[in-house]
Amino acid sequence: MGINVFAKDFLRHASLGHKVEFVDPQAYSGVLGCREGISVLNVEKIKESLFVTNEFFKSVVGEEKSSILFANLNESSKNVTQLCALRSVEPFIVEGWFSGAFTNVSSSKVDAVFVLSVKNSGFIVQEAHKVNVPVVGLVDNDSSSNMVSFPLLLNDNSAGLDHIVTSLISDAILEIKLLNFGLLFN
Repeated sequence: MGINVFAKDFLRHASLGHKVEFVDPQAYSGVLGCREGISVLNVEKIKESLFVTNEFFKSVVGEEKSSILFANLNESSKNVTQLCALRSVEPFIVEGWFSGAFTNVSSSKVDAVFVLSVKNSGFIVQEAHKVNVPVVGLVDNDSSSNMVSFPLLLNDNSAGLDHIVTSLISDAILEIKLLNFGLLFN
């Protein structure tokens, strides 16, 4: 599935946010309205943010010896994150994040971080922000996108959606790596 082709299931899962008790003002432009107490997210904005993210990852991976860290501490979808990171030959962390991983360990060279849920991985986002590492992350309308360089404004509570988005990211990284080595022929 390419970045410009989206299945109905993806659009259905991606377009439903959280209850509208709280909406991040930065993400508000991505909210179309409310249906039965649940926010409805703008699918066109979701597609746009995925396209921008895809282009960002391609530019990072185009650099020699780049590294994109896949981070997901959610038990239900950590296997998907691990498999997609391995598939795209990138580092990952799915458990055991220690405080100060970015700020105290100077040997880690990470050019970007991909987190599946900004709300559930806020401390990872904060540390990456402190050391100026760009963050791409799923930001639902009940969390803040202030420290996220490339927010993907969509539902962050769907295992199916986690799989689709992580696979899209992995596909983009793998595609540019193959192009860099001249192995992908159109």
